[in-house]
Amino acid sequence: MEFCMNVATEGILEALMTNPNENVAVSPSSLNVVLNMVASGSNGKTLGQFFRFLGAKNFTDLNSHSSSLMALLNGSTKTTTAKNAPLLSMVNVMFVDQQYSSQLKPSFQEIVREIYKTEPTSVDFHEAEKLKNEVNSWAEKNTNGLIKDFLSPPTQLFPPFFLANALYFKATWKDQFDAALTRDKNFHLLDGKTIEVPFMVQKQRMTQSYGSFKDFKVIRLYYNQGDDYRYMHERMCMDIILPHKKDGIQDLLHKFNSDDAKNLLHNFDFQPVEFSKIWIPKWKFSYGLDPTDLMKKLGLTLPFHYPVADFTNMMDSPSGDEIFIKSMLQKSFIEVNEEGTEAAAVTAVFGCFGSSPCSPPPRVEFVADHPFMFMIREEVSGAVIFTGAVLNPLSE
Repeated sequence: MEFCMNVATEGILEALMTNPNENVAVSPSSLNVVLNMVASGSNGKTLGQFFRFLGAKNFTDLNSHSSSLMALLNGSTKTTTAKNAPLLSMVNVMFVDQQYSSQLKPSFQEIVREIYKTEPTSVDFHEAEKLKNEVNSWAEKNTNGLIKDFLSPPTQLFPPFFLANALYFKATWKDQFDAALTRDKNFHLLDGKTIEVPFMVQKQRMTQSYGSFKDFKVIRLYYNQGDDYRYMHERMCMDIILPHKKDGIQDLLHKFNSDDAKNLLHNFDFQPVEFSKIWIPKWKFSYGLDPTDLMKKLGLTLPFHYPVADFTNMMDSPSGDEIFIKSMLQKSFIEVNEEGTEAAAVTAVFGCFGSSPCSPPPRVEFVADHPFMFMIREEVSGAVIFTGAVLNPLSE
């Protein structure tokens, strides 16, 4: 997960430099699962590099990580959700060109089936539009309609395989905001301008978890966990990480690119604090990311380079020697309002052939009226489901 968090924060930083008014949302968890899945088909030096960057010692370790993450990301479903519990589901898919489906190794098929809960599907990659429509329908269905047209022109699919996962999250706040109190308020953009945006407000004496650090402060807002004992070990929450300086988001992101800051939040003992005022903007937006170059920049290079990539644990030679990852794609959506949060992500791999914390004051205000970072996480495991930055709450 650490590598995928680094990819996410690096992606947010690059997006901020390109367009300082564009909001960003990335799912490290979705990226992690799809990388683990494709890593299961790699071999040799490619596999060794996957192990190093994904924090696994061997196949057993990789599969164990994936099983735990899949269990977390499927903690509740549309048919089994306890009353008021967060809805969290992940579905994986793998399409293999019919010309090569017989070359898939049984051991890889078993991993895909047992760990990632899907069956490789044989299709004709030459029927490009039909396959794109099938992928788009699958993505839309498994994100509750939040992500449409995942594969849009000029995206192309190449033999021998395409694999993806779809992640969906919906939860209500433990302490909901009263919509009648929502008010327009100035939000400070990075260019120095201000815009009026709708802010959710909690004015009554409300106790929330809080942490204050040298350059930023954090409020942790919990979601309803439900009334079923099966979900008591999961504590879903959103951290809103607000830099002290109104233009401090870039420095904050650089800080979160270091291990120290990420570990600080995960290990910090947040304190219950009585707030005199909480103002959080509403936001709703979509975002698309090709993480390929980001991963290469961070050092994961072999899977993307022909002829050095080795996927002979996925397919027999000579096909397995010819495969490399041409590109990847993630599209995300998130909406935060008075009731709670709804978010989704689809992440895909396109295969191809080649020839110090300080004590908080007793009562504080939290007014997120300038660009900030957010994370949706499961508190016990520390798994980050979504992360991103809100630079302009009105930008969709």
